[in-house]
Amino acid sequence: MKKIPVIILAGFLGSGKTTTLNHILRSSNGKKIGVIVNDFGEVNIDSLLVSRQTDNTMELSGGCICCQMNDGGLDEILATFSHPNSKIDAIVIEASGIAEPIDLRKLILYSSNKSISMNGVVYIVDAKNIIDNLKNHPKINSHIATADIIVLNKIDLVDKNDLASIKSTINKINSNSIIIQTKEGRLNPGLLFDIDVNISKPEQLSLAVGTENSKHDHLHDNFDSISFSSKKPLSPKKFNHFIETLPSNIYRLKGIIYYGMKGFEQKIIIHKVGSHISQSAEEWQNDETPMSNLVAIGVDIKKQDILNKLKGCIDKEPENISPEDMVDIMRLRGL
Repeated sequence: MKKIPVIILAGFLGSGKTTTLNHILRSSNGKKIGVIVNDFGEVNIDSLLVSRQTDNTMELSGGCICCQMNDGGLDEILATFSHPNSKIDAIVIEASGIAEPIDLRKLILYSSNKSISMNGVVYIVDAKNIIDNLKNHPKINSHIATADIIVLNKIDLVDKNDLASIKSTINKINSNSIIIQTKEGRLNPGLLFDIDVNISKPEQLSLAVGTENSKHDHLHDNFDSISFSSKKPLSPKKFNHFIETLPSNIYRLKGIIYYGMKGFEQKIIIHKVGSHISQSAEEWQNDETPMSNLVAIGVDIKKQDILNKLKGCIDKEPENISPEDMVDIMRLRGL
């Protein structure tokens, strides 16, 4: 059954969430993105701004979304986007500036809706004001600590020395997440869900391709990608060890895993967004050849080292599946 990935877009008031979301929608390459916008006020200004970019916008107004969990409002909206005939490819929840990301994550993970899957928390940080915000609103520390990807926005408003200090502060709060630096919320949607992007151009991971993107705006982080394919089955234990020891500079991994174990012929769909990793099982289609196909995106990747480790996961003698292997295969991580 198709599962629609849900991404939580959070951040303190004024961090640039709506700007980032609008950029994602403009750069989604024809993918249909369902958007749930939550504003704390009775009038959902964010929803009005976002609705110009997509027809698939719904809103929760007049309160914080994480405090409305028991009302069923969010579940109803998620059901609207994820019914069997839905054409939606992904769902983005733009939380209010005071929402609790950890509560939203739990809400999605424990939802009775079997058509959705949690794909990570993206937290937007205002580089210009983050130090003052942390002093005045200590709760932001726990919000940053919850994130799978941290978007350090408005970097053009601070100098290099301050930027280095800000990154150090964020790393002390959350050393497991990747920090993506952006101007004007220009985050590439390919980092969040399966949208084709041209990884050959490093700047495209932070700034989208198109008329908005000009040469002098490029961020010069050394982004790269790795592709791995194998018709030989992988060992669940070896592959899960590979995932658990994956370098922190690899922040997006997606693909299909073929274990080829007797008694377990399903394919495994894996997604890694920042520190959040999830796996689920699906049946192979009749026209599919069982094989593993993985793509990883990161910064300064040691390609051959990663490829050698993946090749080392190949299981030369697949055995009958055991309960321990099943736990390894289906384990969900990231909470």
